[in-house]
Amino acid sequence: MNKQSKLNIIIIILLLLFQGLSAQEGRGNGRVGGTVKDKMGTPIPGVKIVLKILTGVSGGARKMLGNTMSTAIEVDGKTTEKIAEGYRMEIISDKKGQWSLIGFASGQFLLTAEKEGYAPFEHNLAMTQMRRNPLIHIVLQKPEQEETPGKIEPPAETGLKIGNILYNEGKYEEALSYFQECMSKKPGEFEIGINLGNCFMALKKYDEAIKAFLDVIEGYKKEKPELKGFEKAATIYASIGEAYSILGNFQQATVYYRKSIEVMPPTDAAVAYNTAEILFNGGKTGEAIAYYSLASKLKPEMALYYSKLGYAYLNKGDIPAALANFETFVKLAPNDPQTPVINDLLKQLKERP
Repeated sequence: MNKQSKLNIIIIILLLLFQGLSAQEGRGNGRVGGTVKDKMGTPIPGVKIVLKILTGVSGGARKMLGNTMSTAIEVDGKTTEKIAEGYRMEIISDKKGQWSLIGFASGQFLLTAEKEGYAPFEHNLAMTQMRRNPLIHIVLQKPEQEETPGKIEPPAETGLKIGNILYNEGKYEEALSYFQECMSKKPGEFEIGINLGNCFMALKKYDEAIKAFLDVIEGYKKEKPELKGFEKAATIYASIGEAYSILGNFQQATVYYRKSIEVMPPTDAAVAYNTAEILFNGGKTGEAIAYYSLASKLKPEMALYYSKLGYAYLNKGDIPAALANFETFVKLAPNDPQTPVINDLLKQLKERP
């Protein structure tokens, strides 16, 4: 067997492996953040915030990752890489009581917060990597102030706001009933459909979520036929794309991710990246390259984007572009588990006739 035949076989195997792991590797771009304050509204620094992944990472992804998960954290605007053991992430709130975690997949989570001298906080929540998650404002209380644990700061007790509190507490069925009641009383308030859709997504009722989100889009179109530049519409289109993606309908997922980007070009690398993943898995390599490239421009320090660009260019037959992106990946992530594989591929590509 000559060198070219060996190289072709290696490329085919790697492309098959890439296709198989693509959806798994595409996870891990979610972000969430918020504040920690006391009952009087004073920021509390030094609170340990822990995010434990309950569901959402597939068995294949766990097997691939072993018992660790790559995580990025932000403190005072600076991002650093770390490894989260046992599918948990943690960070300490800064001097302003602010905190932010990046690098999780869509799924169900347990969020806890603790600091000596305060009652502990915890609550379940569903989060996504496909769009912005709402800010979480935590109130910690001194044990002598109140015997109950810390909780999400409750707003005025209206039906809609009670629903939001229940949603933040992970009580999706109860929240849904409040939102549905609000919608029946105020059918003209079509934006309540966003709350309905988010509840349905958390309850894994994706068809109902799609319908709720589409109803909101129709409401927006009646108010303003031209949606370009309207961030809420772009976010809802992305949510519909996510729902279709979870259902395995990648053709429709692509349609709605494109609509989201047409309304408002992404400023978040995760949105561009996830769009590229859908396009690549659908065999639209050229379009996928455009969005992988956009993701790398929005977040040039993310090595993963360059490895995906390398495989995409390899699939397209553009060897020089594949080499350039693989080399960038190796430079950015010399200790990544995939680096030896890519180094070997680089060697094979450079030795080709």
